[in-house]
Order: sequence, then C-alpha cells, then structure tokens
Amino acid sequence: MEWINKFNDAMNYMERNLEGKIDMEEAARIACCSLTRFMRMFSFVTDMTLTEYIRNRKMSLAAEDIKSSDIKVIDLAGKYGYESPEAFTRAFQALHGVPPTTTRKLGISTDFPAITFQSGINGGNITVGTKPILRIEDCSHEKVVTFPVNCQGPEETAGNMLRDWAVRNISDYTARRIVGCAPKGHHPEGEQHDKDEPIGSHEYLLQMFLFGDEGKNSTFHDLEVDSAPNGLFLVGDVALNEFDSSQNLDIGSSMQTAFGIMSECLLAMKEYEFDFAERRHREEQIFYPEWWNDRTLGDAGLKGFKLWLPIKKKAK
Repeated sequence: MEWINKFNDAMNYMERNLEGKIDMEEAARIACCSLTRFMRMFSFVTDMTLTEYIRNRKMSLAAEDIKSSDIKVIDLAGKYGYESPEAFTRAFQALHGVPPTTTRKLGISTDFPAITFQSGINGGNITVGTKPILRIEDCSHEKVVTFPVNCQGPEETAGNMLRDWAVRNISDYTARRIVGCAPKGHHPEGEQHDKDEPIGSHEYLLQMFLFGDEGKNSTFHDLEVDSAPNGLFLVGDVALNEFDSSQNLDIGSSMQTAFGIMSECLLAMKEYEFDFAERRHREEQIFYPEWWNDRTLGDAGLKGFKLWLPIKKKAK
C-alpha cells in the first residue's frame, strides 16, 4: 500500500529530528496528506496520538543519554525541545515511572522503540505491524432485535430504547454486539458531513445481536426477531478523535476518516470490492459498562466504534 511507504518516510523524518522540535506540517507533507489527516491516520493505526508517540520516543532516547553520559537535566530539556527542566521531568516520569535522577542512579527506564509500518494480509485480516486493523466478517444467518426511530438526534433516542429494553429483559447485555445504520443515509440528499452542522432528523435502526436459540421464534421478549445484516463486511476500528468547534465529539468526521483509510486498505485485498449497491455500511457501537445504567453519560459512554463496510468477492 503506497500510503504505508509515505508514512514510513514521514516517520523517518521525525526520527531524524527528535532532538529539538519537529515540524509537523513537514511530516504531513512527506506523508502526502494534510496535517489533520496525517494525525488521524496515525491514531487509527497505532491507538495513540502522534504527540504521545513523539514524546515517548524523545524520553526513550533521553534515558539512554542519562545512562551513558553525565549530561545535566537542564541540558537534556533543551536538547529535546522542552522549555524547562520541570516540563522535561514530568514527561520523562510519565514514560519511565521514575524521575531522571533515579534512572541515572539505578538504570531504570522503559524502552520505547521507533515505529515502522509494514502491511500484510493474513486470511481475512489485514495488519499493520502486528496489529490487525481490519478483518472480513461473514454475517450470514444471525438474528437481531431492532429499535427503529425517525427523529432529531435519532442515534441517542434509539440507544436509550435499546438500553431500557436490554436492562429489563436480559442479564448479559454488556456482551452483546450492537450495530446501527441510517437506511436512507444521515443526509438524504447525499451531502457530506460537516463539522458543527445542526443535528438533523432522519431514520435510524439500532440492532442487538441474539445468541443461539433466542432467534428461533418470531419474537424475543415482545420484540420482533429480524435477520441480521447479511453478507461480507470489512470491519475496522474508528478512532474517536474528532471534535467540533465546541469540543464535542464529532462521530461523523471520525467515521469519514476511518472510511478513507479502510478504502485504501481494501485496494491491497485484490480479490474484494465494495458492495454498496443494495447494502449500507453499519456502525458497531461499544459502550463502557457504566453507560448501561447511567443515561446522563451520552457520547461519554462510548468506548468505541467499528465501521462495517459491505464488500463482495470480485468476479473472475
């Protein structure tokens, strides 16, 4: 995948410039994308922010400097771009668990190696390094119960309905898979999501997967049993690191970023292609355990999202 090679070039640039300050705009230029997209893609693949990575790499090198020389902390702070010894010491202790003086005396430190991106395909998974970031799932023959709404802010409304029903009727609700979709799209006219757009009114379906014999009858705890989304899906994590101008979580922008990265990855899986003709993408929602009994949490109760993109095997 070409974007992997470009990212490695950007990582090499940052590695060469760990002493002092790194020009993030230059790193993004080398990766051939905007700074915002560069930072989003890095978080998607590594599960950490770019700022965290650079800080940890600097502190890893600083520990080696301390153990191999008599350099002073104030000089280390300047070497790695910190304005004060106090700020440097806080960053150092955050990684190593001990201050620089203890590392010098006892040799205690945490190694944080540089990241190099390598891609590979293993069966139905695509990996970057050792992390499986995408997988192919066959969702045939499973059953769900559905919570349909058509209102303003329908995702939250459907979530409240599902939660109230689940807490009343089943004991293992935290172990269930939950997926949602907007049958006609979040924007019926096809326009793109924009930050700070007003919360619109549209249809939304939230579905909870059933286990075993729970779906053998037409109803389950007074709800109609439906067929789960059918067919093959490319499933990948969504990094929830997009915010609007009021610093509220922007799930739509986070989804768009994940979609772009997953689309690039699908190109490497040459035997598959998207299948959007009759099937929509799905959003698997993962909640913190506390969300189930605290309606005040809202988006703060979201632990994560997985994006399900419908795919099919290419005709030979």
